[in-house]
Amino acid sequence: MKLSLVASLLVCSLMALNTPAVAQEQSAAEHKHDHAEHKHEHDDDVVALGAHVHGHAVLTLVLEGNEMQLAFQSAAQSIVGFEHKPSTAEQKQEVAAAIEVFNQGEWFSFNNDANCELAMAEASTDLTELQANEGHADFYANYQLLCQRPARLNELQLRIFELLPALEHMDIQWIINGQQGASQAALSSSTVRFQ
Repeated sequence: MKLSLVASLLVCSLMALNTPAVAQEQSAAEHKHDHAEHKHEHDDDVVALGAHVHGHAVLTLVLEGNEMQLAFQSAAQSIVGFEHKPSTAEQKQEVAAAIEVFNQGEWFSFNNDANCELAMAEASTDLTELQANEGHADFYANYQLLCQRPARLNELQLRIFELLPALEHMDIQWIINGQQGASQAALSSSTVRFQ
């Protein structure tokens, strides 16, 4: 299972939002066509969530009431260093260990004031599917959390860059009780503040 239904809906709803980065890209695309006296949008002018890029991950976060959904996606190359079906015992062990790390959900945390607790974690990868081939393969992780004080949620800390040196940056998009935003994180800037 690549993404759960909830995570798929989150990604679709976030793609439809007019986040600042998307608005800038759309504005630039429209500006290019102003001189031709007509405007139209190109789907390829906007970077889609979930694009398969090595060294890159996407995290979407939706908090509604006290229930939070997170969906993570990254190229398998960034997680285990390969994108083919594991053929050796060592490769199989690396895939199993990565899934276990994602299932524990300890690579991220929120500010203590929000009191968010992990209720469900489900990690998977294309590498374990029978039809896994030499092409692109991804890792996925879906999480549900319950936050006892959601109004105090203001910060996300990421430890994933310390665990995965091949992961260079992550795009984070969020909807928190109707407010939306987007940010990028990397090893040097692994704390995201929700404004």
